[in-house]
Amino acid sequence: MDDEYPPVYIKEYPDVFDRFTFDYLFKRLLADGYDNEEAKDIILYNCALSTLVTQERIDNEYYLEIFVNDVIAPDLLDIYREEFNKAVFNKN
Repeated sequence: MDDEYPPVYIKEYPDVFDRFTFDYLFKRLLADGYDNEEAKDIILYNCALSTLVTQERIDNEYYLEIFVNDVIAPDLLDIYREEFNKAVFNKN
């Protein structure tokens, strides 16, 4: 665990308005040795969260399914693919 509380990288993201940022911070906390509940609490107490993040990650307890070795969450991968397809196939 980081000697400083909260970790420096949490202070760099006072506003967590998208699921990509939440997942990034959450995985960093897990990598530093915090468990899922502790990581959730650190983010809740130190960051402003959007309603989308709160509903999709906290209220639905998706944070319990996030692991440090996960590459990207399936819901975020769908968003990425959709935006990629728009950029590639809609050249307007």
